[in-house]
Amino acid sequence: MNRLSALARWIFGLFYAFIGATWFAYRFMGKSAFGPNPDETAAAKALAAAFAESGFIDPVIVLTCLLGGLLLLVRRTAPLAICVLAPLVTIIFLFHVCLNDRWFYWIWGSLQLAWLLMLSWLHRASFRPLWQHGADRTGPATRRRP
Repeated sequence: MNRLSALARWIFGLFYAFIGATWFAYRFMGKSAFGPNPDETAAAKALAAAFAESGFIDPVIVLTCLLGGLLLLVRRTAPLAICVLAPLVTIIFLFHVCLNDRWFYWIWGSLQLAWLLMLSWLHRASFRPLWQHGADRTGPATRRRP
């Protein structure tokens, strides 16, 4: 199971690191790496164009992809990478489900979300402290007396 988990981490991490690195490579060459896809709906094209024209969102998305992808390549930082990538993957999923009417985009967005949820499940022990915040974890000898 550890090899399968590592393989799943590496595939997802390399994919997102590649997306981030590709954007930087295209940016240095003076070309646009991403743009509206001709198969997308008018609403999806408009949103993608607005993000690109803002000059703010694309670099944030790409830095998130690059950072999350690189962090995912190391087992110790994988839970942090999952937390970094979770908002982005959720937005990608919602973008494809809500703004695109082709089944391919729905599958693509759902696959990314399912892959992230699988990685989250494989690293669930790392997230337990998030849900136990504020719980009294001290033993009887270290508790304060009234």
